[in-house]
Formats: sequence, C-alpha cells, structure tokens
Amino acid sequence: MRRNAVAAVAMAALLVTAGCSSMLGPGTGSGTGTVNFYVSDQPGAIDDFEHLNVTVDNVTFVRADGNQTTVEANETFDLTRLEGSNASLVEAYEVESGNYSKVFMSVSEVDATYTGDASGDVKLPSGKLQLNQNFTVESNESVDFVYDVMVVKAGNSGKYVLRPVVSESGTDVDIEEVDASVDADAEAGMEGDVSMAQRQGSLDFYVSDEKNAIDDFEHLNVTITEIEFRRAGEDSENESEMENESEMENDSDDEMEDGDGEWVSHEVNGTTVDLTELQGDNATLLRTFNLSEGNYTKVFVHVSEVNGTLTDGSTTEVKLPSSKLQLNDNFRVEANESVDFVYDITVVKRGNSGKYNIKPVASESGTDVPIDEVDGDDADERTEPTDDEVERPASLNATFVGNVSAGENATVAVSWNGTAVENATVVYDGTEYATGEDGEVTFAVPENATAVEVTVTYEDSEAELEREFESESGASTNANGNGDGQNALARL
Repeated sequence: MRRNAVAAVAMAALLVTAGCSSMLGPGTGSGTGTVNFYVSDQPGAIDDFEHLNVTVDNVTFVRADGNQTTVEANETFDLTRLEGSNASLVEAYEVESGNYSKVFMSVSEVDATYTGDASGDVKLPSGKLQLNQNFTVESNESVDFVYDVMVVKAGNSGKYVLRPVVSESGTDVDIEEVDASVDADAEAGMEGDVSMAQRQGSLDFYVSDEKNAIDDFEHLNVTITEIEFRRAGEDSENESEMENESEMENDSDDEMEDGDGEWVSHEVNGTTVDLTELQGDNATLLRTFNLSEGNYTKVFVHVSEVNGTLTDGSTTEVKLPSSKLQLNDNFRVEANESVDFVYDITVVKRGNSGKYNIKPVASESGTDVPIDEVDGDDADERTEPTDDEVERPASLNATFVGNVSAGENATVAVSWNGTAVENATVVYDGTEYATGEDGEVTFAVPENATAVEVTVTYEDSEAELEREFESESGASTNANGNGDGQNALARL
C-alpha cells in the first residue's frame, strides 16, 4: 500500500503548516498520532451516475473534549469507483492523540455525469458532511479511518443528496485500497468505461396507472424498493413472439434461478409514487438504468409499502400478494441507445369487501406506450380538473429521504400536492429548520436518540413524521403505524 510513503511526506508537510491548518485547544500535551483518511461509497443511487466527482477542500477532526483539528485535502474523487469496500486515500494526517467524536468533510464542488439520458441535481446541504463517529488516535501510532459517503435520490424530484453513512464509517472497516482521484482517472484514459458503454444501453423506467378504482382514492402511495429485469436466455431470442401477460400469484421465487436468463437487479431506495397523479398517459420517471444490450422478458417491481387514503379521508387496505408486481413483457435494449419503458399499475376493488388489490397491466405496459411525463416540478403545468373529475383538497406531505439512524444526518422532504415546498417549517428536538427550494431540510440525529419526531407546518396545514429505532428486543414501531414512518400526511 502507498499510504506509508504518503504518511511520511504528509506528516513533514503538516508540521510546517500546522499553524495555518490546525485549531487545537491549549494545554493538551498528549502527543500526536496519524490518521490515514480514506473516502468510500455505499451503493445507494450510485448506479444512476457514470461519474460522481466530489471535491473535498478540508477535513475537520473533533475531539471528545471539543478541540478541533482542520487539515487541507484539495482532492477530487469519483464515488462511482468506491462502492463496497473500495476506498481511496485522501491523505495521512497528523492529529493530536486522544478520543474523537466527530469528523466534518467540507465539499466545494459536486460534478455529476449521469448514466444514459438521466438528469438531476446533486446537492450537499450546508456545504459539508457531518459524521458522528467515536474513535481513538494513540500517540505515535497510525490508524486507518474510512469516511463513507452515499448518494440518495430525493423522491421523484430528480434531485439527489449526499450524506455520510455511520454504519460503514470508522476505524474498524474493511478496505480495498484503490486510487479514485480524478487525476488517476484521466491518466488511465477511462478505457474500462469506453468498453462498457459499447455493450450497454439505457432504459428510462416510468410508472403509470390504468384507471379502474383509482377514483376511490385521494392518495394511493406505492413505495418501490427494487426493480429486476430478466434477460432472455440463449435459446429464447424469439421470445418476443410470446403473448405478454401479467402475473400476480403462484409465481415461485425459484423462477428467478431457473437458468433461462440472468436477472439484473437495481435498488431504488424506497421511492414513493402516488398513483392518483398517474392516470391515463401520465407517467413519472422512476429512474434511468444502464442495462446490457439484449432482449428482456420479465420485469419485477418490489414494493415495501402501499398506503391508501380514500376520498372521504379514511384509510383502506390495499393488498399486494407476494410483495412484488410481476410482468411478462418482451423488449430490447440496444447498445449506446435509450429506450422508454412504462410499467403500468392499476388498483381494483375486491367485490364488496371494501378492500383493494394492485396489479400490473400488461396491455398498457412496455416500450411502445404513449407517455405524458409528470413529476413534482410539473405540477403547475397540469390541466385543471373538469366538472366531472374529482376535485381533491390541498395536501401537505412529509417524507424521510433514505435511512434514518441514530448518529447520522436525517433528511425530510416536504411537498404540497406533489410539489416541493420552500420555507416550510420543520421542527425537530425543539429546533426549527426551513426547507430549501428543493423542499428538503437535513439535520443531525444524536447517537443516543431512540426516535426521530418531526412536526412540519406550512400555511394552515401541519404534518407529523416519526421514526423509532430498534430496541434491544429488535422491535421497531412508529406513531403512524406503518412500520417505518416513511410518509406522513397533513392535518388540515
């Protein structure tokens, strides 16, 4: 590993520049040690990016007694090369020995290149990443520290947020050292990316709704966690002649290992869509995926949660057998080309039981389907309802973006009738925050927190959001009764 040589050079340089780069408390006198500081990345939404270059200006180490050491970094790293245990060495830093409780990483620029025709905006609230992590630096000794960063998508807004991952950061983390600096990428000529692009195309994956019982609902929120595509097997090139049909039940998971073709899985981090906004040709872009060139025969959509609110304000049971939607539909992805794919979902009433099912609609799904693209940013452009359409009251919605854990940053997204709300008031632990133009706000959750309770107010409406963390017995609940506190609707 090259860190020993780097450490020696860095330590000498930092001794000369310590007066400029360090802010140490007086009278500590406990000696110094070395932190080999690495950057890594957890999957999250990283598959949406060809490159995600993050420029780190400086790093601040905060001791348990409050003393701080700030050191320069001035490095740019491509997070797409740092998934899993891959980690890139920023620098070997000399710091005061002792116990540390926090690490801040200041980021001056995020430069994103999206896969295929995908587009979006990557945001870092406050210009820095804050990580609450306890570790010790011994005098005259060296320790490896990994700062893990994740990019997550903010609902259907087309925007992304960078955040640290406590569970994958710290000194007791596996490291596969790679050089992910942008300079190293330029020297390598990106040969691997070129060869991959020759074999891959992109697929814009849309979700829509075929009208059945959707008029019974004020909101029908479906939370999608994963999309799976099945390639045609070597003996199945003519499967496009097969009749398309949807499957809901009696489809064993063993089918996924039947050897007829490989499965490609993409996580989408609990993206929630409201089917009431997606009737007819209306469709929302869930994600753009890179897929290998070839024929595909099946698409599975894994759903973690379905929340239905009827037009009278009451809730009702909406069932999804087997926690996934299964669709047989044959389509082809060409190398270096983009294709639109619509996955149509409908809700049907189960007789007079007052209960509902959701299921895919093969006849309205596929690559040759009209699309009237809508998302939160398009809400103002939608046509007003006619007299024979249901006029829905204004609705405030609050949602946790990504995971919520003790000792990590939490992000709340606020929308009004599906449109991001700026300057909504978010109150957590007695502190008021205001959402930005993207409708989001980020705050730190203490390590000893047992729950996160948030109150959101905008105009005359209020919403509450709660997430309880697992207890020692492993139980986890929340005040909304849905098991994860992902969405909270307004009290008008």
